[in-house]
Order: sequence, then C-alpha cells, then structure tokens
Amino acid sequence: MPIRAVILDYGNVLCPLPAISAYAELRSLAGIEDPQFQESFWRYRLDYDRGTLDGTAYWRRVAQANGKEYSDALIQKLIVSDMALWLTPDRVLLQWARDLRHEGVKVAILSNMPRDLALYLRHSAAWLRLFDHATFSAEIGLVKPAPGIYQECLKGLDVRAEEALFLDDNAGNVEGAQALGIHALRFESTAQLAAEVHGFGLPPVPMEEATRQSLPASDRPVV
Repeated sequence: MPIRAVILDYGNVLCPLPAISAYAELRSLAGIEDPQFQESFWRYRLDYDRGTLDGTAYWRRVAQANGKEYSDALIQKLIVSDMALWLTPDRVLLQWARDLRHEGVKVAILSNMPRDLALYLRHSAAWLRLFDHATFSAEIGLVKPAPGIYQECLKGLDVRAEEALFLDDNAGNVEGAQALGIHALRFESTAQLAAEVHGFGLPPVPMEEATRQSLPASDRPVV
C-alpha cells in the first residue's frame, strides 16, 4: 500500500535539538548550573508535555528541586526563553514537506510538546501552514508512545496506519508507532533520512541540502 502521509516529530527532527550552550540564558534566569540544570529541566518534561503541569507549575517544580523560589514574573521569562530554543525548524525538512504536498502526500507533526509552545506555534508560525495536521501532546493529554496519540494523528490526517510513515529520534516512539502498523524510521540526520526514505516511493529529501548531523555527545543535552 503506498504511503499517503508522512508524520514528523518536532524536537530533534523537524526542529534541531539545541546545543547545551544554547541554554545559557535559561540557566542564568533559573540560577542553576549544569549538570543540575539539565537534569532538572528534563526530569519533569513529560508531565509538562502531557499537560499535567502548566508552565508555572513546571518551573516551580524545577525551582523546588534546586532549593529556589521563582516569582511569577521570572517564570514568564523562563517560559519565553524556553520556547525560544524551539522556534527554528530545519529548512531541508520544510522543503521536503513542500515537495511531499506537491506530490499529493499529506504531512503532519506529532510531538510531545508543552501547551505554551503549541499555542505559540499555532498562532505565530507561518510555516505551520505547510502541514495538513499537527498533534501536540499537551492539547490531548497524551504523550508518545501512548497508542492514542498516534491514533489521534492518523484520524486528523484521515489515513490508515499502514498508509503513514513516522519519523522520530526516539527509539521507543518509533517502536510505539510500529506496534500500531505505522511505518516508522528513527531519525539520526537529514543525510541518513535521505538514504533510508528512498525505498518508500516518496519524493527525495533535497540531497544538496541534507547535511545536518546530530550534535556530538559532548554538546547534547541529557534528554
């Protein structure tokens, strides 16, 4: 059965993973140094992505874990600084999304994402209009690899599982999609994607542009 839809994860697929150095402003605002900052930042992230915690509750958890208290004004600055790390999608994958739609293939985003960032993208990211559908975890109260979040995305695209190809950097999320019958690949780099997607009968990833590589281990946050 031909692929009728391509579904992309957001963080570290459509949007490159920020290097540790990119968190400098956020660390300074939080008053926490690495490695404690990175550990605290990610410890409660799934609850933030799921919507169990809103932005204020999330940053209060981070503060409490480090013996600190943050004012409401500081929390708003932290939320804005955090969002700023995730606002630059990869131009190669955006062009590929255009190429896919030109050939009649639907495209979607399926992401574990806090409500603050999801709302910002829906209201302010003009490039989001390239996509036929976006499923953001905090809006439905589910995070990958829960089956329901994949099913919500398939429903939004109006395609069957076997008609979709899903791309994610997390092996557990890839396996969650495959368990439902969705074709899935683990994303490592644009060059790797260009090579592996060839067998699915899809428009090629722009090879002359496909040079983005994963960050070296020394500069990757502990996710």
